Formats: sequence, structure tokens, C-alpha cells
Amino acid sequence: MYLNVGSAVLLPEVFLKAVTLARNLGHPVSDFATANLDFLQSYRPGVNVVERPVRGSGRGYRLTGHHEILVPLLAAALVEKAGPRRRRR
Repeated sequence: MYLNVGSAVLLPEVFLKAVTLARNLGHPVSDFATANLDFLQSYRPGVNVVERPVRGSGRGYRLTGHHEILVPLLAAALVEKAGPRRRRR
């Protein structure tokens, strides 16, 4: 899972280059999810985070809204999906 939270230029480029480098070195980078969280969706994160890295094997998401709302909602959804956990004693 890779989350791009609010970076419109630098981090999407670095992420795409890192994925490309790992794949070119023969590492099986596949079957993962990416998400771009931002108030305004722009071209570069949409292509370099949501589309290209997961093409063929993976899933990309665009979540639009304010970070102070989106991040806690995403965290709550992931906790809810994980289900109840037993407490360690």
C-alpha cells in the first residue's frame, strides 16, 4: 500500500521511479494498492500514483477531500475492516 497525501509533484515522481527501478532490477513489484488523497486531484499523482504503478496487477484509488477529514476516516475504515482484535495480557 502506498498513500500519497497532498503531494502534487515531487513524491509521485519519486514513487514511480522507485517502483520502476525495483521492477527493472527483477523484483516482483505487483498486486498492491495505491491511493492519492488530496483536496484537488491533479494529473501527475493521478497518473504516477493511481494508474501506472498498478496497471495490470493492483488497485489505485483517488480520494478527494480535506486531509483532516479523509485521513481519520480512512484509518477508521481500515480498523473496522480488520475486525476485533484480541488483547494481549
